[in-house]
Amino acid sequence: MATSKFFEELPLLKDGNTQVGLCVMGPIGTGDNIVWVRAWAWQQNGDELAASSGNAGEHVPGAHPLKPGQMPPFAAPKPLWMVQTKLEPLSANFSTDKPAFVQAFALIENGGAQDIIQWSQAVAVREPGHHGNGYEDDHDGHDHTEHEH
Repeated sequence: MATSKFFEELPLLKDGNTQVGLCVMGPIGTGDNIVWVRAWAWQQNGDELAASSGNAGEHVPGAHPLKPGQMPPFAAPKPLWMVQTKLEPLSANFSTDKPAFVQAFALIENGGAQDIIQWSQAVAVREPGHHGNGYEDDHDGHDHTEHEH
């Protein structure tokens, strides 16, 4: 079974210039309906630890509002699943110079079966609003009309 995973680059969530967390997301596995998903992200930077967590469908204060397509459940034709993660109390900020580690637990329905699935990987951290793969154009919560520079 093709499993859900993370995109290799994930954007910071910001309120103006202030970091509020990390937007964790990835493609939806073939045939998967992701009923709920919870995600954690962390990054060791010298003596400092950045740490954030969140549940799909829960808005992080200061981050972009969640559109209906960014709320669970996540199944095709939605292009991706996403979780806004919020910095934990006393957390350092994430650095775009180092990889972060992300982990998710999700309840996934596929072909009538339900399973809780866990997955984790290292990812790059980037500033919000840069476009790489085709998915990122719709994840930031902005329409193309708002991307005029």
